[in-house]
Amino acid sequence: MKTLRLAVLGAGYIGLAAARACRDAGASVWAVRRRAQAGEAGVSFVAGDLASSDIPGLPGAFDAVVLTVAPSGESDSYGQTYPLAARTAVALARATGARALVYTSSTGVYGGQDGAWVDEATPRRGSGPGNRALLEAEDTLLGSGLDGVTVLRVAGIYGPGRDPRGRYSQPGLLPMRGEYWVNLAHQADIVAAIMASLAYAGPPRVLNVADGTPTTAADVARWCAAAQGRDPSSLVFDGENSPSRSNQRVSNAALVATGWKARFPSFREGFATGLHADDGRGDQGP
Repeated sequence: MKTLRLAVLGAGYIGLAAARACRDAGASVWAVRRRAQAGEAGVSFVAGDLASSDIPGLPGAFDAVVLTVAPSGESDSYGQTYPLAARTAVALARATGARALVYTSSTGVYGGQDGAWVDEATPRRGSGPGNRALLEAEDTLLGSGLDGVTVLRVAGIYGPGRDPRGRYSQPGLLPMRGEYWVNLAHQADIVAAIMASLAYAGPPRVLNVADGTPTTAADVARWCAAAQGRDPSSLVFDGENSPSRSNQRVSNAALVATGWKARFPSFREGFATGLHADDGRGDQGP
């Protein structure tokens, strides 16, 4: 069987986990990062600027390209990162004959939706420069004319090394007194969605990646309190009653229909067992 040749553009929290998981599944992987890094077995690291269409050090043929870019943290980093990286990914896929192109976007493009359910057909109404950059990147990939394009709109990312429980430990600071919807996706489940998309060869598509169990922030805070041996009924949600930037319930039905199944189907399983280095591994890599 031919060995899959894979380029991962943006080898950060999700990209590096995906690169290692694909390596463990037998692929040959080239991972592009902003700064040089020593390679490891099965993963060749390449230093490159994703804003440039030319990244020296990459081979001339790939079976798939994965774009998991993240902002640099600098001013206007979304605008300077996502659209340009999307163009680079499209150019690389086209030039190297890649049959699949996978991009991790965000469910933030839906823009809150006032607690309603959202799916892939829901109009994108996210505002602000960050969301405009995400929309431009999505449109670049979906309008590329390439087959095998999958845009994965990912909910709140957590997992080993990224523990969100701290934000719920101060319930008085939660907007809307915690009465807004939280949607999460564990690192291992995001990686599984990426890997499953590498075999897709159809017209461009969009899939939401979330655990499928939206929960109010107040309920998450109460669960965390109980897990710490505190009385959940003692929590006081007296914070500013301002709107949350994200208040929607994300449907993952389209992703589930492809055969994907969440290893962590709610925050409860993820917070209880999925926040250590070996908990999210399974068959998907670290």
